[in-house]
Amino acid sequence: MTDHLTVRTSDAGWFTALAKAYKDRRGVLVVDDAGVGIDPQGQTLLQMGLHARLSSGEWSAALVGVGMTLAGVALVLAAVLDPEPTSKLGLLVGGGLFLAATGGLSAVAVLTRRRPPTVRITKEGMVVEW
Repeated sequence: MTDHLTVRTSDAGWFTALAKAYKDRRGVLVVDDAGVGIDPQGQTLLQMGLHARLSSGEWSAALVGVGMTLAGVALVLAAVLDPEPTSKLGLLVGGGLFLAATGGLSAVAVLTRRRPPTVRITKEGMVVEW
């Protein structure tokens, strides 16, 4: 099990790490040492996050971790606030909207639809494998 990432629910940023592992379809050992009561076999990431009562900051970190939404929004803001001629405006806005849309859609897909095909309960915790 050395190739598995270990995520402990008592660690700060555990949900973001778990979301990144889901996005990358990477094996992960989930140790619910904080007693959150999550179930990777029967719950999506969204359901686990709601069950764990994550803060808005934790949700934001997870969304940025699995999507490029923030980068896209930053590009659109840079295009709007840039005093340069509008020759670059279309490129920045188009690129920013593309990143925001595709990053946001991938984040939503990871949070709501992606469930691991194999979840085993071991002495150490829950092993999630793709």
